[in-house]
Amino acid sequence: MDDHDVFAILTASDKRNKASSAFNLPQNAKWFRRATGGVADKPTLDSREPTPADEELSAKHVASAGNRLVLTFDELLKSSVFDGVHFGTNPRSCHVLLGHRGTGGVSGRQYSIVVDDNLRIWLHDYYSTHGTAVEYDGQCQKEVRKKEMWILSYKPGDPSQFDTVITHSGSLALRVEFPNHHDADPRYINNLENIAKIIQEAIPAVDGLGLDSAPTTATPSQVQTPGQRSIYYKVKRIGQGGFGEVHKVIRVRDGEYFAAKTFQPPANKRKRDEAITELLSMIRREFNMMKDNPHVVEFQEKPEPLIVMDYYPLGNFVDAGIVDENVCVTALGQLLDGLDHLHKNAVAHRDLKPENILVTREPFLKFVISDFGLAKATTETTLLTTFCGTLKYLAPEVFPGFHDSYGPLVDVWSLGVIALESIYGIPTPPTAPAPRRMAKTVQADAWWEWIKTWSRQLLDKLEDEEEGQMVEILLGMINVLPEKRWGADRCLTRGFQNGLFQRRAADGLVVCTNNAAGASVPTQEEDEGAKTLTTALLPTQAHINPKATIV
Repeated sequence: MDDHDVFAILTASDKRNKASSAFNLPQNAKWFRRATGGVADKPTLDSREPTPADEELSAKHVASAGNRLVLTFDELLKSSVFDGVHFGTNPRSCHVLLGHRGTGGVSGRQYSIVVDDNLRIWLHDYYSTHGTAVEYDGQCQKEVRKKEMWILSYKPGDPSQFDTVITHSGSLALRVEFPNHHDADPRYINNLENIAKIIQEAIPAVDGLGLDSAPTTATPSQVQTPGQRSIYYKVKRIGQGGFGEVHKVIRVRDGEYFAAKTFQPPANKRKRDEAITELLSMIRREFNMMKDNPHVVEFQEKPEPLIVMDYYPLGNFVDAGIVDENVCVTALGQLLDGLDHLHKNAVAHRDLKPENILVTREPFLKFVISDFGLAKATTETTLLTTFCGTLKYLAPEVFPGFHDSYGPLVDVWSLGVIALESIYGIPTPPTAPAPRRMAKTVQADAWWEWIKTWSRQLLDKLEDEEEGQMVEILLGMINVLPEKRWGADRCLTRGFQNGLFQRRAADGLVVCTNNAAGASVPTQEEDEGAKTLTTALLPTQAHINPKATIV
């Protein structure tokens, strides 16, 4: 047996020996490889190691290798693989039998393993009665689905592979490995392409149980039941805060990456129940604010509350290392556009700062407002009264004693300070006041002096700059009197009128006229930029992003 002839290795992974019993069925004889040296408790062959022929097994493999099924390209191509490699209990339609007909939890045609035109490997359950679960490195094993698909392996050589993949059908569990996939040897690639070509040209067939055929060669965008709750596999933690963690996750239905926040209720049961109720209430409130945004996909609460948003490898505005003035102007235009959308929907962000501005460069440079943990709906009669946010970007009316209440224009001030800082630079803010002796909080008059001094410093800096398109707009944004401050819509309109902004033809987003085709930002290692996503996602409570999915 040529190593590169091996497509997959199956080993038993359940405690009831159902998989081991299935391996001994006569129909599986052509795949069966007997243990040589005792049956191991778990497979010891690393999924990234090439599979040796039986007579070439190394000492470490001989000592502990368990019974297994080895699926080879040579044997698969002798049979019909028009719509994948089939697993189940029907010997007429399945390449691998998972038991006799009537085996509990296993259908005649349980699932299929297919290869797409990008040489990614998938599991499809389009026919089963009982459903299937796919476990990734100890996760998702209870997420049973029917008419669903799961990614098993990315294209050969891609470092984004899973360490352990186990399929669950009832109480039968199989570990599935693709030992040659990591090294991507040309001979293996050629074999895989042959299988993929046959599958992609397939005409869907009806299985032996007489069930209706399904488009088993469907691409990930053609999932049969798009209304099902998505399953997410946590790749790694990229942030942590008092209310939970942020993970880089994979949506297994299509293999796409996202960022997801999970929540950690208190350990105390009484407080835990109260916290969960409050948490769900906050998430629902945030969702209701953003539900009209076309990028909000769904809201679900089980098996655990998650907030899922687009994954931005570059991280936030600070991490992206943006120093080019034209790029900063593009950022200002797109963020004004975002604020205009929020404010017209009566939502104030209240904590706009560089860490809450996420950046992507594919396919074009784009800036997205994130972290709605402090966001709140407003009306003409109900303005905001909570003191919150980050000091040097906060509008004067937010501070105690300066104004009775405030509205969405606080966001315009904050964005103005961010733009001034990124394009011209800003002075160091004065030291924040401390509580007086024996006092628990800072007095309103101390905050008054602080914000008055800071506002004067900002305006002095702005007035020192030469008059021009940008300075004109910033003067409208950084106005101490909210009633005279420009709204986001007025800033945008003026930017289009004076030639600072225009809309990019490719996607309609606002860009700097001097760089209308889009701009680039420094390339970074993927997770280096993403690592501070926690700053944008974990300051206080639950969060929603204009590009968010709530699950």
